[in-house]
Amino acid sequence: MERERKLEGVTLWIKDMAAEAEAVKAEADKLTARKRALDNRIASVKAWLLMALGGEKLKTPRCSVYQTHSTKVSVADEAKLIGFLQTLDNPEKFLRFRDPELRKDEIKKALKEGYEIPGAALEETESVVIK
Repeated sequence: MERERKLEGVTLWIKDMAAEAEAVKAEADKLTARKRALDNRIASVKAWLLMALGGEKLKTPRCSVYQTHSTKVSVADEAKLIGFLQTLDNPEKFLRFRDPELRKDEIKKALKEGYEIPGAALEETESVVIK
């Protein structure tokens, strides 16, 4: 009986930690949304400030504001631009090619269907289900 009580206690502890992890995730999601809203508000107020300054500088003992100029690339049709860049002699200069990633779900299906895939095998594992 003592063993069963201890196992039950550990199981309830796991459930409690899982509930706390969910609560932390929910709070993190709320904070992420709040940060996004603040970032949008900051961008809006900065745009207003630039318009109000009209290109002039503002310097006080507590703050300093001035406008800078920069250049960025604007792309109207990304797919079309990528297609064009791929036709060049050295597309790597303008495009980044990522390393391939394994699609383990598809590899698992193939192995279950009897295909032999060198370097891949099905492995049985055990896990605990707590409800």
